[in-house]
Amino acid sequence: MLDSTSLLAFILGFLILTFTVKRKESKKTVLVTSYTRNLPIPPGPKPWPIIGNLPEILWRNKPVFRWIHSLMGELNTDIACIRLANTHVIPVTSPRIAREILKKQDSIFATRPLTMGTEYSSRGYLTIAVEPQGEQWKKMRRVVASHVTCQKSFRWTLEQRTEEADNLVRYINKLCKGSEGIDVRHVVRQYSGNVARKMLFGVRHFGKGSEDGSGPGFEEIEHVDSLFKVVTHLYAFALSDYVPWL
Repeated sequence: MLDSTSLLAFILGFLILTFTVKRKESKKTVLVTSYTRNLPIPPGPKPWPIIGNLPEILWRNKPVFRWIHSLMGELNTDIACIRLANTHVIPVTSPRIAREILKKQDSIFATRPLTMGTEYSSRGYLTIAVEPQGEQWKKMRRVVASHVTCQKSFRWTLEQRTEEADNLVRYINKLCKGSEGIDVRHVVRQYSGNVARKMLFGVRHFGKGSEDGSGPGFEEIEHVDSLFKVVTHLYAFALSDYVPWL
């Protein structure tokens, strides 16, 4: 058995090795041209070693965006650089700089970030919705454009979409006749789920639907709510996205 000193030394050595490997990998993937290597980065708070400014974010009670706005006000700047471990977060408040990023430098900043939420929800980036920009994304975009969003596919699924639109009108009419109000968010979500199930599986409901058959049942409500909950947390803050070895 290892004593406490040896165990602590082993853990510390493992963390240092992991950090070194991750740092080398990150350097390989960052796009930096030769003429920009010596240019200064935007102003920002002084980071801690290895973890950067993560403690400032985790230990504050107010939302992160409020802390960033107050920080930029203290620094009197329209662009800042906040280091979260090996990731540099660049907040911008100037419309001119925002146009520079979103239009002139769009090819660099337009890609989607790699996060734990997007990887798990897409089973290893198997969907174009969260796929980072690259060769695989270009291939998937061509497939979607030629087989999913083309006019032929729209004409082929017109009958299913029309049927679901009629069901939606009947469902809303039933709710209007009753004493209960209409939850527009719930109705639109269930309509989207019904259309997708009808186009993919040829059925409206996984189960029996509602008692009178006009609306969704428990299975459909649970399924659609779960999907939207996943979408809500896709790009939510996760410490493991910035410090993978934790």
